[in-house]
Amino acid sequence: MKYVISILALFIHFEIYSQTNKTNMELIKKEILDNKKTYTAKPYYTVKLQIQACDFELLLNDIPVFSYSVKSGMTNEIPLNCYILKSGEQNLKIKLTPIINQLNLSEQVDLSLDLGYNNIIGESSLGQYIQSAKFQLPQEIKDEKLPYFEMEIPFIAEVPWDYSSILDNAQDLSKQSNLLKQTVNKFYHILETKDSKKYFELMKGSLKIQSDVEYMSREETKKLLNDLNLSQIKKLYPMDDYEIKFYTNNKLVRFVSKTKDEDGNQYLYKYTVPPLIEGKLDGEGSFNYLFYLPKDKEQLEVF
Repeated sequence: MKYVISILALFIHFEIYSQTNKTNMELIKKEILDNKKTYTAKPYYTVKLQIQACDFELLLNDIPVFSYSVKSGMTNEIPLNCYILKSGEQNLKIKLTPIINQLNLSEQVDLSLDLGYNNIIGESSLGQYIQSAKFQLPQEIKDEKLPYFEMEIPFIAEVPWDYSSILDNAQDLSKQSNLLKQTVNKFYHILETKDSKKYFELMKGSLKIQSDVEYMSREETKKLLNDLNLSQIKKLYPMDDYEIKFYTNNKLVRFVSKTKDEDGNQYLYKYTVPPLIEGKLDGEGSFNYLFYLPKDKEQLEVF
């Protein structure tokens, strides 16, 4: 009888804990929804890229935006609002390196970009596109077959928010090796145990900003929050050996695998999800977040 009572008590405790977990997550969601802002002007900045025959990395204000290994050609339009922390001069940087197993950029390498913005009208209509900068890789750069090419494009952006204090007040992480190691393992444990409450706590600030700078409606924000849970994970891959990459004067870090996949990515936290169509292969995904340490805090959060 004592055994039955003990099991029953454990079950009741688990039910209370689960309900508390769910309540705390709902409070976090409510806090994000209740702090939504409205703007009269809604500029939406993007960079349109055409690129081929190289590995490339795109950074804005020393914040990594996108990287990929392009063996043939690729066209993409990449949103930039999440990397513009305040109005004023911005710096777009692109790095080109040879694709895997090559020492130099080939004569097939190419890059063209068009940087600018549209004003969002109403909920989703786009106003006239306004160009801020344009670039075409010169033929002489292609002919030189360089081992590396880097370029910077400064431009002025006007946005209705100022989130610059986040990084201005963030702590230097270059001498926080123990904390960084703890964060790597802690985040993996959160994913492994599918602890959505702790995951939401780490993501809360990032989700607020994303909802704000992407001008999401209340309904879109609700969908973002509801979709961001860990129950989708079917299998979490073991962690590889990793390295730490620092950005923005050592205030942002990313944990990356030392092993590149076929697309040149170095994802550390990889997982599978059930297929969208029955009978198909599992889908694959990854978490590739940037982390920072807010002022007066002891735990890293997702940027």
